[in-house]
Amino acid sequence: MRRACLALVLVSCAHAGSQPRDPRGTASAVWIDTDPAVGVPKRDVDDGLALALALQGPDLLVRGVSVVFGNAELDQGEPIARSLVAQAGRDDIRVSRGASSAADLGIATPATAALIAALEREELTVLALGPATNVASVLMLRPDLTPRIRAVIAVAGRRPGQRFTTGTHNRKGHRDFNFELDPEAFRVILAARVPLLLAPFEVSSQVWITEDDLARLEAGPPVVRSLLAPAREWLTLWRDVFAVSGFNPFDTLAIAVAARPELLVAEDLSVSIQVLPDDVTEERMQGEERAEKPYLIVEPKQGRAVTYYATPLAGFKTWLMDRLLAP
Repeated sequence: MRRACLALVLVSCAHAGSQPRDPRGTASAVWIDTDPAVGVPKRDVDDGLALALALQGPDLLVRGVSVVFGNAELDQGEPIARSLVAQAGRDDIRVSRGASSAADLGIATPATAALIAALEREELTVLALGPATNVASVLMLRPDLTPRIRAVIAVAGRRPGQRFTTGTHNRKGHRDFNFELDPEAFRVILAARVPLLLAPFEVSSQVWITEDDLARLEAGPPVVRSLLAPAREWLTLWRDVFAVSGFNPFDTLAIAVAARPELLVAEDLSVSIQVLPDDVTEERMQGEERAEKPYLIVEPKQGRAVTYYATPLAGFKTWLMDRLLAP
């Protein structure tokens, strides 16, 4: 049965000036919630690149890492995250196990306990690199800590009518993966009035990692070198499936929002959750009822405010590579 579009129109204080960097000019304290799948066949490597990127620079104080289901099953993602943090030499960072599915929304886990403890100590910017289940669960379990979250940076969102496609062979398009795996978690975040910053497919689809880039990264630190074999397998998959010569490093753009937002063009927009026909299954025969799904839509109207990062500036790729190569 077709349903009317739903829209959340709660007013928020998020705006382009609400950057996560500490206004006093010091490094920003962040928490990384991720769903790594490095080394899992035919799965993304961008979470691994994002973790390496976040752990490399002096401008982000990573207070903890939590793991959520998503690109990989939780039992796969948790040891991957632990391995990457260890290879980065960051024995000061604790990795905590979180939600294994969207059914865990609102349920206490070691990840929610760790993030709650961290928020009790200080304000944090939370980077949601996978489904937002862990982050939303903290808001449900401890709503009194909502003011302690300076911003949530999420890899999600799109404009009205925007389809996610790669190359010329991707007729069905991509899902807004992190959002669609747990839309209810985003409803919680929107309702909580936490400043929301989006690093969507739109911005990451303009950045490409090629074989030449991977060859350069052979000179990088151990944690980066450990990513190269799976990154080459991922690149081969993109070549075979999409007929392109590179891949998009999606989650690294969220790290840039936290560390170097001036390298990205941001727009002040409004965000809502709308139920619309599924654009990934739109090839159904004419006259057949089309499936529907929720979308995280941004547009220029009054409503729940969001900062939407749309375009990387010319210096972004140079910064990305230099930071990954830093000892």
